[in-house]
Amino acid sequence: MTAVAAGWPGTAQVRRSYAALVEHYTAMTIDYGRFPGLRQELAAFLAGLAPGPVLDLGCGAGRDAGLAAATGRTVVLADVTPELLRATTARLAVGGALCCDALALPLRSDAFAWVIASGVLLHLPRQYTVTALDNIRRVLIPGGRALVSMKHGGRDGWRTTDDFPAPRWFTYYEPEEFATLCRKVGLGVAQLDISTRKDWFTATTERPLP
Repeated sequence: MTAVAAGWPGTAQVRRSYAALVEHYTAMTIDYGRFPGLRQELAAFLAGLAPGPVLDLGCGAGRDAGLAAATGRTVVLADVTPELLRATTARLAVGGALCCDALALPLRSDAFAWVIASGVLLHLPRQYTVTALDNIRRVLIPGGRALVSMKHGGRDGWRTTDDFPAPRWFTYYEPEEFATLCRKVGLGVAQLDISTRKDWFTATTERPLP
């Protein structure tokens, strides 16, 4: 695993929070039972994909990576928390793993046909979102697609919950507001979907062909 320093100071706290709750977080998110509709959303995304490697950015416990790998695609895991990444790679056979920040991806350009970014960019303040989206665009091949899930309808800031008592930063976007940022970095927005899961939405984005 390759470690890369965080680009936002608050990432260190987010990393510590996940590191402190690796087993708890894994038990909560390792399957789709707590996330109605999520498996169907990802399966629909994967069903439309041509062959090519997949990057699971902010892979967490590897739930989505496992579903992607089951389709026969090569999957690379990326997460900012080394403790979580080690636990995930011990369970999943994947094409590689990187401990890195979404703001500084140590990956060559045009490397992936598909990117999954499920609930990861929402842990960055607004002023950093464009940089992360531009990194996603850069590592996609022309014509490649990314599925990005975010939250809407809340107040930005540090937050704890009964399910996850350690502090994490959350940034909330209205779907069209987020789509505008995607277009700003050169990602086309093929689809915006409001999820059946409370305050989630997904943006299916594409790096245009030359």
